Amino acid sequence: MSSPTTPQRGYHHGDLRAGLIREGIALLAEIGVAGFSVSKVAARAGVSSAAPYRHFPDREALLAACAAAIVADIADLLAQAAEQAGPDPVDRLAATAGAYTRYALDHRAGVDLVYSYDFGAPYKQTVQEQGRRLMDTLMALTSSALPDDVSWAETTDFVYVHLSMAHGYATLVPRDARPPQEIDNLATRAVTAAHDHITGYLLRLRTGEIP
Repeated sequence: MSSPTTPQRGYHHGDLRAGLIREGIALLAEIGVAGFSVSKVAARAGVSSAAPYRHFPDREALLAACAAAIVADIADLLAQAAEQAGPDPVDRLAATAGAYTRYALDHRAGVDLVYSYDFGAPYKQTVQEQGRRLMDTLMALTSSALPDDVSWAETTDFVYVHLSMAHGYATLVPRDARPPQEIDNLATRAVTAAHDHITGYLLRLRTGEIP
């Protein structure tokens, strides 16, 4: 059997960085942040324990790259889910909740890393850049699904409601209690219901039905 430090996967210099990030995300999903180490990622990638340091000066740099890649993956996945949902703006937005929930179910520790790890500079900026892209995607979808006169602040509030519900279904519903697809569907329906509630509330507020 080959030693973990013996290159096995034939990574070239140009794709080693991407390979390490991919293996790092998989490791996070399995054992979480506490058990994450550069040497374990190197072993999964089939390269020497020194090889990752050509691209990442320390553990936090690799963690930040993994976190940024996770957020980028989520942004791409949500955009794809919206596109596949068809032309209705509410359906497009709701579909992103199910997509987010499925990703979080599959990469729970990795998603937790994005929200809970306190990255120092300059690594925080690496993650924040992708975070802005994710928020831009959700803001555009949410804006299209809400009435035209909804303010930027109200749209932002709804995005946080959306993310909170999707993340909540992924983390609070026991995985062995319901099939993943059912949890996805619950998150999708919850966002649709929240949309109907919030837009109905805004309409009643603006027409004076609610003082």
